Amino acid sequence: MAAVWSGPSIEGIIWRNDQAVADLVTKLAARRTPLDDAGPAIEDFARSQGAGKTKKLTAVFAGLFEMLDYERTQVIEGLLRFGAKQKALAAKYAPRTPCREKRPVRIRRMRAGKMRSLSSATWNGTCVFFDERHQSLIYVCETPTLIEQRLFALAKVIQSKLDMTGRYRA
Repeated sequence: MAAVWSGPSIEGIIWRNDQAVADLVTKLAARRTPLDDAGPAIEDFARSQGAGKTKKLTAVFAGLFEMLDYERTQVIEGLLRFGAKQKALAAKYAPRTPCREKRPVRIRRMRAGKMRSLSSATWNGTCVFFDERHQSLIYVCETPTLIEQRLFALAKVIQSKLDMTGRYRA
């Protein structure tokens, strides 16, 4: 958290009980909400909070941190499960050879039709499935970083509304 937030402590903040804070957190945490829309939303929210601006803005960050950290954790756990399934699939269709380096050669030979341990239709379907999963993995691996970047950008906007003592800056 210290890498993205230098504002007031969020320890012990219960943000879900405040409907306005919870609504803003839900909106901002959604990746479908463009970051360009986040700044004005945070600005409008800050202006509407009166004397409790610092506390409310800190609660918004606490909510964002909680939600985005949870989302990032879920993605990483999914990646681990996905990777384990890919590894099992690779092991099933490219059994251990005396030398691990020969595995890719064996797979290429099977794809080229020079080696048949499965029916052609089964093998081709398996190759397509494996390759599609591999391509998806490349995209999904970027997701935790994108979540972290979103949290950093939102924290920066929220902090821009606070002065060094934690008070709201107009």
